[in-house]
Amino acid sequence: MASIAATKEVLRKRVRRLLRLDRPKNDRSELRARILPCLQSLGEVALIGGAIRDLARSGRSAFASDLDFVVYGSPPNRFRDVMVSMNAKANRFGGYAVQFQGWKVDVWHLEDTWARTAGLRRVEQISDLLKCTFFDWDSVVFDLRTGELIFDEDYLFRLSIGVMNVRLSENPNPDGSLVRALRRAALWNVRFGWELTEFSLHHLEKRDWEDLVERDRSAFPDAILSHLDRADLVRKLEDVDTVAGVVSSFPIRDWGWQQTLPLPRTDRTILSPVG
Repeated sequence: MASIAATKEVLRKRVRRLLRLDRPKNDRSELRARILPCLQSLGEVALIGGAIRDLARSGRSAFASDLDFVVYGSPPNRFRDVMVSMNAKANRFGGYAVQFQGWKVDVWHLEDTWARTAGLRRVEQISDLLKCTFFDWDSVVFDLRTGELIFDEDYLFRLSIGVMNVRLSENPNPDGSLVRALRRAALWNVRFGWELTEFSLHHLEKRDWEDLVERDRSAFPDAILSHLDRADLVRKLEDVDTVAGVVSSFPIRDWGWQQTLPLPRTDRTILSPVG
């Protein structure tokens, strides 16, 4: 299994291989022959979030996400019209789910990014999307037009020390974000940065635990929260310390059930905005 990408160039090569951009132009894979040409007919295209994060963490073997694309540099009305003509399913975050034969693709127009339409972020160019994801680990973009990989300077460092945090705490589905955070804590054995720790404690106090368990069960075939104890989570979230100079908590250390479950999918569009 590949390790965490050590440099931007290593990660860029992993992304290119996933999208088969390292193959000749006549490559007949569904991605190169159908999906990318379809999206590129709508404008310039960038890959964002979970797919790149998975590749950064452990390469292709860790990839367990849908493909999230953003279209930009074109009229948003035309984009929406084409999505409707393709029978794409609109989601509550301004994007559309498109089911191809071998891939599930979620696509947004840059101008319809939830953080922009909600008035939370100024989003005018692709790099602005880095400020719009809930998790900082999802704050990464690959621009197909330029071949450029865009992320903050300390992005790979944060992955390497295993501390995940919040980039944009406001979102239309805080329950879904909490479920995803706890799933990642269990399945990836990650620590929570200060902001994610505070977010988790706040929403664990406000939400009914059984409702969160049911939300997890209904969204994923490998429900996890039913194996966790709310009181124990709160105790561990309150026990913060410092790792590599970063204040963090360790809510679920070396989760015992991890090896008994199939390869998990930790992300679902119904639970989250872009990223």
